[in-house]
Amino acid sequence: MHLFLSVVVFFLLIHCQSTPHTSTNAKEEVTEPTLPIKDLLPPPGGEGEIILNERGEEVQNHTGEIPFFQKKSDLPTEIFRVYIASDSYQVRQIRHTDKIRRKPDAGGDELSKEEMKKFDLLNFVDDGMITIGLNTITGKLESIAFDRRVPRINDIAKIIQNDASRFNYEHSSKDGTPIITRFLISYQIRLYPGKTRDEVKQMLQKKK
Repeated sequence: MHLFLSVVVFFLLIHCQSTPHTSTNAKEEVTEPTLPIKDLLPPPGGEGEIILNERGEEVQNHTGEIPFFQKKSDLPTEIFRVYIASDSYQVRQIRHTDKIRRKPDAGGDELSKEEMKKFDLLNFVDDGMITIGLNTITGKLESIAFDRRVPRINDIAKIIQNDASRFNYEHSSKDGTPIITRFLISYQIRLYPGKTRDEVKQMLQKKK
């Protein structure tokens, strides 16, 4: 109960800093808009790097991607970028696809999306960064910790940490031992305003 109240209070405090989320009405949804031209951009991980999505498919960096995926990576150990919302789970591997790859896990991706639904109270975007350490022999997860940036909501931080800990990897060495054993995963989370500010206030009053 106290945890729920603290989360609700947090949303109320940050609401003034949030950008309003707009939705299209039924009439607008029927109209087919003119799609913008998507210009190709350099790979975030550097020239010649291949980009893979959450299904292990090769994709391009372009202006139609969310800005989080478009931007150049200034951290040489950043390998994965993950975007999570209640309606979307996307991954971009931006480096070293010739050495390590994340094994697709559609079921786990869906569960992470489901976890976000309970936090869809007000419009909010946050990010976090996690350092992963793999066993040098088995290639399995050995250590996990936040690095540089921790999400401001504790429960969101737990979701991110749990998400990163479930990843399994394929290693490209001849004997299957990992070539890369320490790297960064960058996260961006997106919450939607499922309730108005007044509705959140009413929830808080009822809980009290």
